[in-house]
Amino acid sequence: MRPPPDVGRAVKDALARDGQGEVIAVFSRASYVAVGGHVFALLSTSEASGPLHARVQDPPEVQLGDRAVVLSGRLYIGGGLVDLPTLCWEPELLPSGAPIARMLGDVLGHEPVLDLGSDAKNSIATSLEHALDRGGLGEACRWVFGRGAGLTPSGDDVAAGLLMADALLGLSDEATRRAIVAQAPTHAISRAFLVWAARGQSIEPMHRLLAACALQDLNAARSARGDLAAIGHTSGLDLAYGALIGFRRAADAAAATRPVRLMTSRALAQITA
Repeated sequence: MRPPPDVGRAVKDALARDGQGEVIAVFSRASYVAVGGHVFALLSTSEASGPLHARVQDPPEVQLGDRAVVLSGRLYIGGGLVDLPTLCWEPELLPSGAPIARMLGDVLGHEPVLDLGSDAKNSIATSLEHALDRGGLGEACRWVFGRGAGLTPSGDDVAAGLLMADALLGLSDEATRRAIVAQAPTHAISRAFLVWAARGQSIEPMHRLLAACALQDLNAARSARGDLAAIGHTSGLDLAYGALIGFRRAADAAAATRPVRLMTSRALAQITA
């Protein structure tokens, strides 16, 4: 059962200041609106919550290029008022230091299709790890940006997962992540999702999957993984793959820097006997 109608933080931001724009894309399950530098989606309550999503009972029928206006906190499209919910969705916070990578890897069982061509010498995971070694998060994101198919290219989804993991782990500052997104050779819709991933927010099933892995709840993790698989052709799973690489990388780094416990020769003899 889906939660009640709600809007994400990007929608709240768009409604906070008067502005004008238009409908920039219309699909069977969502219509995208750009107003005052903000991009968000209008969709039904059968879809997942997210930072860019305005989930309403009866989404208005809109046309590509329809004029969109925000006036006094209200949205008008084609001259008609769009009745948006007041409830604002926020993702569940993860427990600090939770072991996520292992269960996430076990449950996910997915590798993106990135159309690597001549770059297909290594697995995607190995190539991403090499990129992280060479130039950190920015290099890894640049390696995948724009690769693959989809409204949001598979590579952009992987980059969103990397950015989201970095944000949730607090590895770099938001300004650094936003600068990486600014360099992405992509379109407005994908860039909007990347911006919010850089802030640590993405679609609700992704947050639910991470929370389930943090709590080591296998059934809940499998359920969230199933919901992610239903989003886009592979967008949801590609997103989770990027997050997996990010969390696994952080876990490996933490293990490598963990201090060695010194033991007396007597204690060592007791545990090795």
